[in-house]
Amino acid sequence: MSLKEKIQYTIKWIIIFIVSISMIVYGVTKPIQFSDFSNSTNVNVSEGHKIMWNFYSYSLTYPLIIGFFEILGGISLLSNRSRIFGCILLTIILSNIIIQDYIYEIVALKSAIFYQILVLILFLFDKEKLKKVLTTLFITTKFSKNLILIIIALIIALLVKYFETRIL
Repeated sequence: MSLKEKIQYTIKWIIIFIVSISMIVYGVTKPIQFSDFSNSTNVNVSEGHKIMWNFYSYSLTYPLIIGFFEILGGISLLSNRSRIFGCILLTIILSNIIIQDYIYEIVALKSAIFYQILVLILFLFDKEKLKKVLTTLFITTKFSKNLILIIIALIIALLVKYFETRIL
């Protein structure tokens, strides 16, 4: 292994540990973090921050679900076999957090962006594996198209949607 490869390998594992540990800690602490907004020590937060905090605090279920996926993503980064899965999962979670933090003016926005950038760098380290995954996801299979059956399926789908809006 050349010096350049050793440096890249070390940097890769530094990034893996930073993101993995952070996501696991965030995931584990989600239930505590959003247990009760009234206990917040910072009273100088934005209205958006209060709205989002109240939303997350309304039910413990949503923070538990987000926390579970943060933990799963963090653990997945630690294995070469599941790293791409972890990066994709964390990109989904972090994108959602970045959007919410931006819209609701949450000060943790910079941290979420930082972790997302690190995840994107991990994608670069495993770009060949990512390329295979994306190619597989978007592969097209050839089958004959029957326009009449597609139109019948569309009509049935529209009827189901119509009755769904009336019944549900």
